[in-house]
Amino acid sequence: MAQEIRRLWLTFDGESSRKPLIYEMSQNFKVVFNIRNASVTASIGIIALELEGEREEIKKAVAWFEANGVQVEPVEINTIEG
Repeated sequence: MAQEIRRLWLTFDGESSRKPLIYEMSQNFKVVFNIRNASVTASIGIIALELEGEREEIKKAVAWFEANGVQVEPVEINTIEG
C-alpha cells in the first residue's frame, strides 16, 4: 500500500490535555508524526500534527485520538507550511 501524509488540527481540553496522547499514539500505531505548530496551556492544547503512514493506520490513529476526547480536524496545507 502507498504511504500518505495527513495534516490535522488536534484540540485537547480537560483531562486529555494532561495526557501524553501523541506519545501513546506513536507507540500504538505505525505512523510517523511531526508537530508543525502547537499552543498548549494547562487547560487546552491546539496542535497541528502531520501523520505519515498507510491510510488505514492513519485512520486508526485518528479514531483513537477521537476516542480519547481529542477533536480532530483537517488542516489547510498552506496554514502550517508558511
